Amino acid sequence: MTEPPITTKDRILDVAERLFADCGFEATSLRTITAEAGVNLASVNYHFQSKEALLHAVFERRVNPVNRRRLELLDACEAEFQNEPIPLERLLEAFFRPLVLELGGVFPKLFVRFLYLESPNTFRELFAKHLRPIARRFFPAFHRSLPGLDPSELFMRIQFAVGGMAQLLAAKSLAEVIGEGSFTIPSHEVALEKLIQFAAAAMRSPVSRGAL
Repeated sequence: MTEPPITTKDRILDVAERLFADCGFEATSLRTITAEAGVNLASVNYHFQSKEALLHAVFERRVNPVNRRRLELLDACEAEFQNEPIPLERLLEAFFRPLVLELGGVFPKLFVRFLYLESPNTFRELFAKHLRPIARRFFPAFHRSLPGLDPSELFMRIQFAVGGMAQLLAAKSLAEVIGEGSFTIPSHEVALEKLIQFAAAAMRSPVSRGAL
């Protein structure tokens, strides 16, 4: 069975995702995208109206299926444990697994770039639209699992855990730069297990009452 031909819209999305990941949002012009995709500017305007709308479409294509899977896993945990706290490792797996194992294309590289390198305002807009609804569902579940942490402390620990996830998404290139080939990167499944163990231990650690 032959694969259906790629649509103009998907070709634009594929090229935009790669160029945004490699060069950044501000440094990538619509003309560069159209030249690489072999389409005219009118095609981009027809499908996306603006470069900002194109960026959101790139995120929606990759993140929406991941977020649906996250909510499915969270719903399953809540159904299993009902009014009881969900074990922390299960929550972390529901939160991390779809993003680590199910993202396609070069999107992991794009995610890391926008998390660390792009304009804070740009990332804030993307977070508000695509990630905040997930955070609002997961935060109460984390709070029930770690009732001894006040909300500000819990938020900070979740933020650190997300940083560990971003490092995992960037692990191959980091190992190549830092280790010069001396480090081996485990499979994503093994790395995910190690991330969950690390994040759970860190999130359960005692609260420090003194200044460093």
